[in-house]
Amino acid sequence: MFRRSLSVVLATASVMTLQALASAPANAGAYGCTGSLVRSWPLPLKDAITRKTYYRSDVKLYYNARTGWNCAVLAKRPGKARYGVRTPMNIYMENDLMGDDNVKNVKNKRDYDGGDFKFYAGPVKVYGRNLCVTIKAEHDDAEGNGSEPTKYQGRLWLLRVGCR
Repeated sequence: MFRRSLSVVLATASVMTLQALASAPANAGAYGCTGSLVRSWPLPLKDAITRKTYYRSDVKLYYNARTGWNCAVLAKRPGKARYGVRTPMNIYMENDLMGDDNVKNVKNKRDYDGGDFKFYAGPVKVYGRNLCVTIKAEHDDAEGNGSEPTKYQGRLWLLRVGCR
């Protein structure tokens, strides 16, 4: 009886471990960010033929109050079509200093990541203490290298968000 109970417990623990490994990152560190989630915005995709809007990814913004850095990712939603399949995605973030020519360190002012990704684009990081950030994200809902325009395209521009 003890052996049978132990094997059931071990099998259940194995299944739970596999589910945890297959699920989406639950915290900022899983995306390469540190800090706390400030906000998440769904990225709308629009079918050019039917004109229907649907959602398969989210922009997630994190802020680390200790260091003053913002971090953002464009993450696909688990369980939705194309999750785990390479699709064209990009995310760009800049802070309020981007337009200030007196600030020479461009690395702290803007960051970009783009390509064909299975789970998320990013992380992108900019300094944000006492600043607002602007985030631009795009997600084409098609497999491939992104060289061909698709009928499913989503764009999200978040102007002056995450002000700290």
